[in-house]
Amino acid sequence: MKVNNEEKQSDIKRFGENIKRRLLHFVENWPIKIICLVFAVLLSQFYRETLLEKRYLIVPLTVKNEGTLTPAEQYPSKVKVSVWGNASTIGSIGEEDVSAYIDISAFTTDGIYRVPIQTKLNGTLTPLGTIEINTDPSMLSLKLETCIRKQVPVILSLKGIPADGYEVTESSVDPATAEIEGPAELIEKITELVTEPLSIESRTNGFSGTATIVNDNPLLSINGKTQVSHTVKIAETTMHKQFNNVPLYFATSNRDFSITADKKTARFDVQGPKKLLETWNPPENILTVSCEAITEPGVYTLPVEPILPVEYAKLKILSFTPKSVQVTVEALVEKQENTETDMQGY
Repeated sequence: MKVNNEEKQSDIKRFGENIKRRLLHFVENWPIKIICLVFAVLLSQFYRETLLEKRYLIVPLTVKNEGTLTPAEQYPSKVKVSVWGNASTIGSIGEEDVSAYIDISAFTTDGIYRVPIQTKLNGTLTPLGTIEINTDPSMLSLKLETCIRKQVPVILSLKGIPADGYEVTESSVDPATAEIEGPAELIEKITELVTEPLSIESRTNGFSGTATIVNDNPLLSINGKTQVSHTVKIAETTMHKQFNNVPLYFATSNRDFSITADKKTARFDVQGPKKLLETWNPPENILTVSCEAITEPGVYTLPVEPILPVEYAKLKILSFTPKSVQVTVEALVEKQENTETDMQGY
């Protein structure tokens, strides 16, 4: 038993000495060995790169967001992507095959964050071999705010002026409001949306159709339809005009009567196309007192009636005064006899 123990101890000693020699051999000239190792790695990398090819693509940058925050400042719409791999592997990869995106779903508090730009191959594209896809830049500093919604009115935008003597009398859109969504600070400042401009230059009649709501801010989203129905009404420009001291017209066909009235002039207000009223002179019978029904002398109260000829159908008399007059009707023979009697008295 003693011999066996001595043999075991001898074997362990020889094994330890062997390990020691190997370790000493391994660390011998270690700086040179490390340099050689680094050189080998670099040489391997260089050789690998000589077998690979790199392509550069410009692809859209999108935002993946399933949280409560939203970008509050503009960010690049596109990024530069490098695709590195075997020439035969990446040769068929185009811009439509690569997507670049940032995922802000995990952020819950307003602030500025550095968000990594991620990439993926689209669809069922499965290139052979290994490829590397990188973006420039690889990180994006982005301000995030709470996302809110609100309803704002939609205003129809019109450009130009109608034909001379015409004006827009009414314009409307349907629906009259739209729901917008975006960062709280931006949404709170927006009070309305406008449509694309519609020309009314030199028009004499109205029109209807559809118009697109303008949204030039990439941080703002319009929920629902981005088009509205519109109606524009165009008519002749109207004005009000007052005529004073207009002689009343007493209409009678009975020449045996003499008519006198307590009022001989009147005033009236008229509304109509501006171009017509600016040069219009009212006809003599515009305010008529009809005496046709009188068959015997006496004192009568008769209404004043406005009369507009057919050619002035676009005019409308809004008001006039007096509404009635008191007339005294005398027979011409009787009046003549009274005059002769008065002369004989002299």
